[in-house]
Amino acid sequence: MFILFSFFLTFLLAVGDSNQTSVAVVAKPNNIYIERSDTGQHLNFDFILKNQTDEKLIINKVELSVYDEAGKLARREFYDEYGRNSLELAAAPKIEKQSAAIFYNPFHAFAADVPLKKLHYEFSFSSEDRKRYFKTEIDVAPVFYETKTDLILPVRGRVLVWDGHDYNSHHRRFDYTQENFVKSGYKTNFQRYGYDFIIVDEQGLNYKGQPRVNDDWYRARPDKMEDYYSFGEPIYAAGAGKVAFVQDTKPDDRKFNPADLGADERAYAGNYIVIDHLNGEFSWFGHIKQGSSRVKVSQTVKQGEIIAAIGAAGSSLFPHLHYELRNGGGAKEVEGLPSYFTNFKRILGSRIVNVKKGQVDTGDIIDWQNSGKK
Repeated sequence: MFILFSFFLTFLLAVGDSNQTSVAVVAKPNNIYIERSDTGQHLNFDFILKNQTDEKLIINKVELSVYDEAGKLARREFYDEYGRNSLELAAAPKIEKQSAAIFYNPFHAFAADVPLKKLHYEFSFSSEDRKRYFKTEIDVAPVFYETKTDLILPVRGRVLVWDGHDYNSHHRRFDYTQENFVKSGYKTNFQRYGYDFIIVDEQGLNYKGQPRVNDDWYRARPDKMEDYYSFGEPIYAAGAGKVAFVQDTKPDDRKFNPADLGADERAYAGNYIVIDHLNGEFSWFGHIKQGSSRVKVSQTVKQGEIIAAIGAAGSSLFPHLHYELRNGGGAKEVEGLPSYFTNFKRILGSRIVNVKKGQVDTGDIIDWQNSGKK
């Protein structure tokens, strides 16, 4: 079984004030996986930086050294506030005194031939007055994850991955360290490898009618759910298994009350179905249409079976299917897993590429190979 043992080594260095304690770092999740795609290798994990000093600190630099199995250096790169900035270091990010902050791994994509046996990270910090400096180091050893379940796309037709789990996606950038999530018991990113699937036309639009004048989905959205191509379209079981959870009573009103998380840790999706694949993997289908579930808890389902319809219940900008593979049926202590789909088509303009097994992500236009839809 492919399991990552993420281990961390904290090396603490304070310059200018030997009485200062320093910054600790932990890599999350515990199991860090390498995801393969046509473009190379991808890493999807975070750091929790814990400022144990009594002053606010600025993150100045993060440096990565990559080593192969022989312990030889294969790659070295960095981001800092001067020469090579990144999204994570923009605007001189600060960590409040005696507090923790999430830091999304900025070194997330590598060529297919780069060995990723050990990744050594070094973080540099300074006090606001630039008189005290600190360093923290951590080693991470990721491994490849091979999906156990045979998966097919859960939506058919011309499908756009509206938002997947790339570096900039909201699924990856879920901050589970925020106070409201911590109080609710969330400890990690359950949607780390999530997808938002929508059905689109040949122009890539997901709705009918006149073009929008802006992209403010809360003020310029169509008035009717039926204006969206996705609304009411079938959702198919991505893989065989047993139904673990079902909720389909919430209205398709695109509303979510965070207080509902106290009673149901999956409430952010409004309506949902969770399928246990009986191998440690669970498929999660969110924002299903009110009253559309065709399955019940404990029911056995076959791959490709229609289980519900696409809706817009819960935290949803518009009708879409949120799908992901996880290592559990809940959300509070559950982590996402890389998922590879079989027998689908990549739509590359006038060219169609048949894929036997592969990964999809933000911006991809795809279709199930045998759907028969254009």
